[in-house]
Amino acid sequence: MIKTETYYIGERQFTRTYSDSNRYVVRDGISYSEACDPAEFGREYTEGDAMEDLELDDEYAEAGRILMGVS
Repeated sequence: MIKTETYYIGERQFTRTYSDSNRYVVRDGISYSEACDPAEFGREYTEGDAMEDLELDDEYAEAGRILMGVS
């Protein structure tokens, strides 16, 4: 489900848009993990594909173990 939150930077209002089900938010064919826009732009997003789990995490962890001499 698409979620939005409103916040301020100084006196300017912004809207954060994200998915609460680990999916991208999409606008004009471009996928974002989350979007932050000035509220006056009124941008709307749809829910897109599921975000992939970062397979690189395991590779980075292994590289760290090798560098630390653990592996």
